Amino acid sequence: MTEKIPYQEIVELWVKDFIHTMDDGHLSPGNRSGEEVPGVKIIFDGYGYNEETNEDDDENIMNFVVFIHKDSLSGKFPEHEETGLALIHRPKEEVFINAIYDVEEDSITILPFEEVEFTELDPEFVYELIEAIHEEYD
Repeated sequence: MTEKIPYQEIVELWVKDFIHTMDDGHLSPGNRSGEEVPGVKIIFDGYGYNEETNEDDDENIMNFVVFIHKDSLSGKFPEHEETGLALIHRPKEEVFINAIYDVEEDSITILPFEEVEFTELDPEFVYELIEAIHEEYD
């Protein structure tokens, strides 16, 4: 029996691959230029907050959102409906996980989705789904 990899480690691998394959230069929120695991959607969500400028322009901190749909194992991510400014999240169908990349430290922090109520999917189902996607496409 193989030991389970914590979902945070798997998501971190996905985000690292995305970062290393995305466009160079200044990015705009919504950028999806990196390579994604089939069935998973990763979006650049903006830079970190800069206390000196009081703006979200600290390019040493990059925020990402990783969307995993209940049907992601199929290899296709169902497109979101959009408003003019944002995607319409589907809490009954998907989970999103926030990831913060510290450029200087070359480290990624995965924020636990279980601590916020942005999904109605059972956490155990999400853990198993992430592991199954990883096994299928890694």
